[in-house]
Amino acid sequence: MTGSPAGVKIAVLGSGAWGSTLAWLLARQPALEVRLFSNRSEQIARIRETGILEKPSPVAVPEGLSLSDNLEATVVGCGIIVVSCTSQHLRDLARRLRGVIGAASPIVVSAVKGLELDTHLRMSEVLKEELPGLRILSLSGPNLAFEIRAGLPAAAVVAGQPLEDAKLVQRTLSTSSFRLYASDDIVGVEYGGTLKNIIAIAAGGSDGLNLGYNAKAALLTRGLSEMKRLALDFGARESTLSGLSGMGDLLATCQGPLSRNYRVGHHLAKGTTLEVSLKLVDTEAEGVNTTFAVCELSRKIGIEMPIAEQVYAVLTGGTTPEKAIMTLMTRPLSTE
Repeated sequence: MTGSPAGVKIAVLGSGAWGSTLAWLLARQPALEVRLFSNRSEQIARIRETGILEKPSPVAVPEGLSLSDNLEATVVGCGIIVVSCTSQHLRDLARRLRGVIGAASPIVVSAVKGLELDTHLRMSEVLKEELPGLRILSLSGPNLAFEIRAGLPAAAVVAGQPLEDAKLVQRTLSTSSFRLYASDDIVGVEYGGTLKNIIAIAAGGSDGLNLGYNAKAALLTRGLSEMKRLALDFGARESTLSGLSGMGDLLATCQGPLSRNYRVGHHLAKGTTLEVSLKLVDTEAEGVNTTFAVCELSRKIGIEMPIAEQVYAVLTGGTTPEKAIMTLMTRPLSTE
């Protein structure tokens, strides 16, 4: 059952591909009043002038969507605040939000996938540190923004504790083309959405090297095993990693060029440097910083992640994509 409760005001903080897509999707629901915030005044002015949200594909600004570069004006009176920025800018945005939110107590939903580099914290943990006392949830799943803007159906999971908070957001944000499931396993949901970006870089590299379907199937299967190994060590449920935010997001992100992280891996396999690869992608590829953070974390706690380590080696220039594959293929034989 879908259908948003009437009169709900929602703020989406972050006007990148995913943030603007979420705002566009929700603003098309007559019952919702949606506001989109961007730090970039020139971007807001351009959208107002053209009436178009440009990336990842041009769509008209819905009548129900208002735009602002004023954070306080955006969030005032909103019952749900969706945060969609890069993982390394989340803490700064949360601090700014704390300064303008006053005595209000909205639900804050992270739509950010990644770990903070210095602390290795998940995004909800960063938000809880900076916004104490507020209800913090996470939204994740196989959600390629280009397809959602094309009107194609998609599903995701919103997680938090208590489960009733997740169910409230589920009812509010679900639409006829965007089906949400509720979960109380926020650890599993966040690690699933985070770790799959590393495997997506590897998948792009595999396809760039023309290694075939067998190799890619093995890569994704063993990649999922790595994802579970780390996430379960932090208390995630295995079923969550087999769900939308784990295996589901992994499959979508590793399929092809609609994924930014896949494109980075593909460019690297063709001999392009990381710096040029990121410029060619022309948007944030969270998997790069995630690889650095996850490898530091896994080494610290003693969790073996061979695929992630080879992606790390490629990103840092310690090996080539071809040598990385050979290293994985010649590891000691093991049981499954």
